[in-house]
Amino acid sequence: MTEPDAGARRMATESQLVQRVDELEREVAERRKGESLQRALYEIASLSATDSPEHEHYARLHEIVGRLMDARNFIIATYDAEQGMIREEYLVDENTNEVKETFPYGEGISSLVIRSRRPWLMDAALFQSLVAQGEIRAARGAVDFNSWMGVPLIAQDRVYGLIIVQSYSADITYTQADLDLLSFVASHVAATAARWQANAALKRAMDDLAASAETLRLVGNIGKDLTGSLNTEAICRTLEKRFSALLPVDVFGVALLSPAGDALDFLFYVEDGLIDEPSSFPLDHPTSLAALTFREDRELTLFNETQLANAPSASCFDESTPILSAVFRPLIANGRRIGVVTVQSHQANAYNERELEVFRSAASFAAIALANADAFAVAEDARKQAAKALEDQHQAEAQLVHSEKMAALGQLIAGVAHEINTPIGAIKSSGNNISDALDSALLGLPALMDELDTKDRGHFSALVARANKPKNVLSTREERAVVREVTAALEALGLDQARHRAGLLVQLQSHTDIQRMLPLLRHPAADRILDIAYGISTISTNAGNINTAVDRVAKIIFALKSFSRFGGVQVWTESDLAEGVETVLTIYQNQIKHGTELVRQFQAMPQVRCLPDEINQVWTNLIHNALQAMDHKGTLTISMYPEGEDVLVSVSDTGCGMPPEVQKRIFEPFFTTKPAGEGTGLGLDIVRKIVEKHRGRITVESEVGRGTTFIVRLPIAGAG
Repeated sequence: MTEPDAGARRMATESQLVQRVDELEREVAERRKGESLQRALYEIASLSATDSPEHEHYARLHEIVGRLMDARNFIIATYDAEQGMIREEYLVDENTNEVKETFPYGEGISSLVIRSRRPWLMDAALFQSLVAQGEIRAARGAVDFNSWMGVPLIAQDRVYGLIIVQSYSADITYTQADLDLLSFVASHVAATAARWQANAALKRAMDDLAASAETLRLVGNIGKDLTGSLNTEAICRTLEKRFSALLPVDVFGVALLSPAGDALDFLFYVEDGLIDEPSSFPLDHPTSLAALTFREDRELTLFNETQLANAPSASCFDESTPILSAVFRPLIANGRRIGVVTVQSHQANAYNERELEVFRSAASFAAIALANADAFAVAEDARKQAAKALEDQHQAEAQLVHSEKMAALGQLIAGVAHEINTPIGAIKSSGNNISDALDSALLGLPALMDELDTKDRGHFSALVARANKPKNVLSTREERAVVREVTAALEALGLDQARHRAGLLVQLQSHTDIQRMLPLLRHPAADRILDIAYGISTISTNAGNINTAVDRVAKIIFALKSFSRFGGVQVWTESDLAEGVETVLTIYQNQIKHGTELVRQFQAMPQVRCLPDEINQVWTNLIHNALQAMDHKGTLTISMYPEGEDVLVSVSDTGCGMPPEVQKRIFEPFFTTKPAGEGTGLGLDIVRKIVEKHRGRITVESEVGRGTTFIVRLPIAGAG
């Protein structure tokens, strides 16, 4: 081989070696680049699972992206679809004059990304083309970037905002690979934004729940204060004091329908702390907003300066500042309008929805309290007349019969006052129960929600929903039997504190499907879950008890009026008798469960055409008498079944029973076997009148030492 040939071969070998070294260096560089990319992508994915503050989260994300591409100009913005606004949450820009902005969604380049819901890689030429096509509008009038990328933040098919990277330098132009990488980053930012918004929504929901509970507590306190008085002026002053503490109140007024029924009498009106003299407005008054509210039987919420300016004002002092907001609401008791209540303010738009809800609920309590006060005043006047008649008895024997009747009416007043005390006590007790439950349940609810994952929160919500469904009243014996069965089931599953948890599950109406409850029963916070759910159920149950007790007071007044002026205009309607009986049993629930065994024998029945309030008064009197006859210790049996064109309802007790001579007189007015002060002798007389008004019949079967049964027969078609 010649020397030139050897040199050529050596040079070729060296060239191949250099080429191979270059290839190896490129492979190593590519491998390092790939490893760096994988590490960055892993950091981005890991960052999505952290709970760092938003700005720190975005800054860390920016630092990671900056290692993969030129990201000296980096923006993350959120999008509020309801308000139509785009808000720059994080901004880093080479231009130090750039600041974060909030601007309306419209025709800009950011809005294009959100509207199209896809990534965009843009240079100056594409930007100008889109401007020419009308797709976007150049806010600054000219292109201020060399290369621009924008990717929407989309999670669960919802756009949460966008992420932007841009370059002002001609040396830096982004590629499709950069856009793909930014799209990967955007998917994790979107998931994080969705999680943050979900957490914020949960917090708002919890805040709303706490606010609702507080509203319920405030309304309960107002109800306790109002129903504790039978004095009209005291009720108005209490209502004004309570409203002033909760609402913007510069004017407060209460007007009641006049005895003649043709005008509204303002018996209490306060403006800027000054009490006006009593005034009256005819129901057809052209500008009185109170009269308009009463005539149209609807709530009137006004922010109309002209109507407010034309309305009559106080008579004994000048108006200092114009009224800009006002709410008028009818006062309705026993299904009829008795007056109007109003709150007004010098502030514009003074009453939001929560304040209106407080006002409406308190107005319902006020209507009942004022109706009770009116009935009590009527009864008090009757008592005074009876006293005068008794005095006149000594002067004229001819007035003897009249005087005796008025004396009996005085006893009736005492009986009514005694009956009113029971539901008032129930309202006070339920209010205390609500306060206790608020302290024990809702204060611990936010912490518990943090401990539960999404699935367990769903189980917890279902548990609370089942607890708040209507339920039948169980006797003590029935409840003990159910608790024993549930305890055995829990013990078979190896759960601790089976007896205690079984009792709570029965109260929460979740004992019929233990398998569905297992995730919560086996949760580390199982006891707190059951206790807090029971507390929330207690709030709902006691709120219902308050409403039931208020209805009971109204029905007592109804009984008084039924005796004094029977035969008023009523509305006949189709009614479920079983539902009415269950309502009465709810009123007496506390008395039944302490020693009384309740037996229901209800058959399927058609609805009966009747006056529901009056028929419910029949069940109230019969059940009350049965419980008293047994001293609340025995068996109360209620049967209900159809027979031909009639329905029969029987109420049986295992009390002392009645001898024949008493049975003959049991429906006589003022006849009673109860001790003085405990009965008026009018209950069964009212029952008989109501049943006969319905073209029905009531009979009694009794045996001394074995008990008594009252049987009510009513025609399904009503009185015809």
